[in-house]
Amino acid sequence: MGGVIGSTLVIYLGDTYLGNGIIERNFKSIFALVALSIDYKLHFEENYDIDSLHERNAQRIYDLIVENKGLYIKLGQMIAVQGVMFPKHYQDKFKLLFDKAPVESWSTCDMTLKRELGEDYREKMFMELDEKPIASASIAQVHQAVLKNGDRVAVKIQKNSVTRQLESDLFTYRMVMKFYGWLFEMPLDATINYVCDKMREELNFRKEYDNAIMITNLIKSDKEFSKDNAYYIPKYYGDKSTSKILISEWIDAELIGKYQGLKECGFDLTRIMSQITKIYARQVFTWGVVHCDLHPGNLMVRQVKVPYDNWLIRFFKKEKTIQQLVILDHGLYEHFDPRFKRQYSEFWKYSMEKNYKKTKDILTAWGMEADEMIMTLAGLGDKNSEHMKQHVQKMMNMSYFQRQLLLKEKMKDFFKNTDKFPLCLVFVLRSMRIVQGLNRNFGAPVNRLSILVDEANRSVDSMLAETHEVDSWNDYLTRKYVTLTIKIISDLMFVLNRSYIWLCSTISNLNVQNLEDVYDDEVVRAGQLFGFESVPSSKELIV
Repeated sequence: MGGVIGSTLVIYLGDTYLGNGIIERNFKSIFALVALSIDYKLHFEENYDIDSLHERNAQRIYDLIVENKGLYIKLGQMIAVQGVMFPKHYQDKFKLLFDKAPVESWSTCDMTLKRELGEDYREKMFMELDEKPIASASIAQVHQAVLKNGDRVAVKIQKNSVTRQLESDLFTYRMVMKFYGWLFEMPLDATINYVCDKMREELNFRKEYDNAIMITNLIKSDKEFSKDNAYYIPKYYGDKSTSKILISEWIDAELIGKYQGLKECGFDLTRIMSQITKIYARQVFTWGVVHCDLHPGNLMVRQVKVPYDNWLIRFFKKEKTIQQLVILDHGLYEHFDPRFKRQYSEFWKYSMEKNYKKTKDILTAWGMEADEMIMTLAGLGDKNSEHMKQHVQKMMNMSYFQRQLLLKEKMKDFFKNTDKFPLCLVFVLRSMRIVQGLNRNFGAPVNRLSILVDEANRSVDSMLAETHEVDSWNDYLTRKYVTLTIKIISDLMFVLNRSYIWLCSTISNLNVQNLEDVYDDEVVRAGQLFGFESVPSSKELIV
């Protein structure tokens, strides 16, 4: 008996202090998985309280994630991105994970720095290095420092526990998701592989360095963006960085999360939102290289002095002050292949033009059954048709259990075609909603949809020219007429809405919805019409 106890103690201590608790973490995961499976198999039936079933299992998984920390929190956050697929109870719990980022001790950070940069890294590289982090996320934390040459920098250090537990935690995640797929009869293999690949990418800081260099070069080579110095990507020190340590230029600027408060600091809010929307549109539709995490913590704004472009003006006045958008954290990117970039640009163009056939062709190519319901979600169906009215009435008459079964069947159908569905859309659609939420929080000062559609049209026209695809004169003129008409209507709606908001606020302090509020409500209603229990608003996605 003593030998068993002794052996158990040795295994426990070895796992805790040498193996970062991998065995214990996996055991907890398996135990929670078994408990969840038994609970659902026994109780997922019409006469049971499904609400309480979801609530206790959401709490069970949440407790597991918080206790295991590290990569579990990051995986939970990534699941939260796709939270619409889960019952509301899971969504509400997973949202809390964005505030659960523990700080790693300096002794552990110092050990990581020595392993990556050398035992004498402090003497060789830094004049100063603050041991207290200025920010901490699920996989890394950031410290302020000064290099030997006097440059102020941000030092991003990957958390040691995350590094050591990566493959073990990803294996457990695979098992959990495979089990979830088996439990609810969904083929999740493609989705699981995709999330694991994205996790490995985000944990490789060399990838973030490459993304930052790529987006910097794209901005510099873009005639519109390079001439006015409106955008800035911090300098990265590739020679001093590794896959676990990333050193970048320190930036003194205001986080855009202040929103209306930035006006008091002298910033033009309309210009800020115009800058964000324009560069995002260029990334999605023209470059096919997309920053998928443009939340307020990764965007800053500052006033900088730059030389005048015109030599004659420069003769009298050398510099001017401009407002500059600074973009941080380039770890989570999507890189489109040419086929998808064209399809997505065409989807935006044709859906806005109400071109039913071409939009349906794109959705079908993505493995989606483009029935009346899907086309309505894409903005092309008739919301007031008899079929849609019957569907709404049917949904209203269903019990909670029946709606859960209906959603389960729809999700099963969807996951059958994940070999065709571009999984990058998961993160792109989320980033699109984040930009929408930013515009909403700024008071919708720009016509976001008009900017996006203009860029999509420009991209499609450019690709047609490159492939020498020529329309007949009739088709060409019709296309231009439709595009111009839609732009005029969109811009007119925007101006009228802004004028009405101004008038109401001036006369009676009446609170009126802006266009982003209206669009957001439509997205939420459309998701609920499809059967999703709770669709997060764009504001809720900004975390």
